[in-house]
Amino acid sequence: MSLVPFLYTTKKNKLWYVLYVKSKRETIIQDQINALDLDITAYSPTQVVIKQWKDRRKKVNTPLLPKIVLVKSEERLRDKVFQINGTVRYLFEQRKPAIVREIEIEQLRAITDNSRVIDHEITSIVKGTEMDLTPYGFKGLLGRVDKISNSVCWVTLQTLGYTLKLTLK
Repeated sequence: MSLVPFLYTTKKNKLWYVLYVKSKRETIIQDQINALDLDITAYSPTQVVIKQWKDRRKKVNTPLLPKIVLVKSEERLRDKVFQINGTVRYLFEQRKPAIVREIEIEQLRAITDNSRVIDHEITSIVKGTEMDLTPYGFKGLLGRVDKISNSVCWVTLQTLGYTLKLTLK
């Protein structure tokens, strides 16, 4: 009997998964996952918003996707994140873990990294159309327009199932 050597690829198949976490713990859990001594990357997109109180205004970092941390890992390491307090569960779609495409992660990063002020009215955009946001400073970002109101546009990223509220000035 001859033994055939077992062939395997050394390329790690890492995918982005959607992890639900406890409220207001997104960035804390992101930092804790990234600090693990494992080959796992966490990303929780944030945006700076101005909060108004009676006596002051303050810039505050808030999550773009509340209660969600995106986790990039191999399938076998996916459950290691549950050793961190505040992690709840993964999002599933048809009994399989929901996967976020790399292009959508890049689009989220484009949104959160963009600090350009846009002075363009979007009144000509029609609800339900596919919108390319490249002319507005978001390179390669595509989404479906859900709602339009003055200089505010709600754009849905299909795979994530989230709608982003974009205020264009």
